[in-house]
Amino acid sequence: MRKDRLPPRAREPAETARAQDADVQAGVAAARDEAARALDRLDRARRTAARARHETGAGAGAPPPAEEQRLAEAARTLAEAARELARLVREYGRRPAAAELVPAPARSRPPAAEEPLVTLDLAHRLGPGWRLYQFTTADRDAHRWHLRHDGHEAGTVTHVLNLRGRRTGWEAHDARGFRLRPEPGPEAYRPGASHLWATRRAAVRAVARAHRCP
Repeated sequence: MRKDRLPPRAREPAETARAQDADVQAGVAAARDEAARALDRLDRARRTAARARHETGAGAGAPPPAEEQRLAEAARTLAEAARELARLVREYGRRPAAAELVPAPARSRPPAAEEPLVTLDLAHRLGPGWRLYQFTTADRDAHRWHLRHDGHEAGTVTHVLNLRGRRTGWEAHDARGFRLRPEPGPEAYRPGASHLWATRRAAVRAVARAHRCP
C-alpha cells in the first residue's frame, strides 16, 4: 500500500511538536521524582521528630526545635515539588498532540459537492441544458431523478411503489417541493391515483413546464 509522504515543510511542525512533547514529558517525570523524594524526606523527618519526642519524654507535645525545623523544610520542599508537578501536568494537557499538528496531505482533486452517479441528457427531448441526475444510491434505489436546467434545480420525479411493492406511476415535484398533478387524460396514471403521472417523460415535462430559470 502506498504511503503519502509529507514534504519537508510539512514534517517540520510535527518534528518540533514531538521534540517539545518529549521535553515536557521529561520535565513531568523529573518533577514527579522530585515530589516522591520530598515526600520521602518529609516521612523521615516526621519519624525522626516522633522518635525525638519519645526520647525526651515530650509525649504528644511539640518536637524539639531542630527536628521541627527539619520537618517544616521537608514539608515546604514537598509543597514546591507538588506545585511544579501540577504546573507541568497542566501545561502538557494544554498542548496539542503532535499528530494534530501534522497537516493533511493535499488532495490532487477535491471531490465535487454533488457529483452525480447517473446523468441523462435530455437535449433531444426538452432542449439544450436539460439533464436528469441521480446523485446518491438512495436516489437510485427509490427511482428518484433530479431535473436541472443549465445547472439550476428544476424539480424531481419519482417512480412510486404501491402497497404491494410494485412500481406504479410517477410523482413530480417542482424546485420548491410542491407536487405537480396531471390533468385527466393520457398523461395521468389512472383515476384512482390522480396525483401520479403515467410515464417518467410526462412527469419530467410537467416539471420542465413549471420551472423558471433564475
